[in-house]
Amino acid sequence: MSQETRLIEDDQLLQKVQKIFHMLSNETRLRIILSLDEQEMNVRQLEEAVGLSQSAISHQLAILRECDLVTSEKIGKTRVYRLSDDHVSAMIDTLVIHSQEQGHHN
Repeated sequence: MSQETRLIEDDQLLQKVQKIFHMLSNETRLRIILSLDEQEMNVRQLEEAVGLSQSAISHQLAILRECDLVTSEKIGKTRVYRLSDDHVSAMIDTLVIHSQEQGHHN
């Protein structure tokens, strides 16, 4: 049985995958994820990269952390954010490549 077949039959896993896609459907969260795919950042750096207030960034980071897409570490007085693991980075990279190729296969 393929992994995709198991996903279709596993409602709990299917809901987790759906939640990830829902999280990525928000432009602000996607911009944060794309920024963190480039490098680790603190809230101030994300504020500059995304162009939103610190409170808006912090709110979205909390949502992304809840879905295990982002993790953080306190270094001195600064909290640094990064993608949770290589799977998140690979997923984002694959989606970007797919988006860049759209239209080439029509």
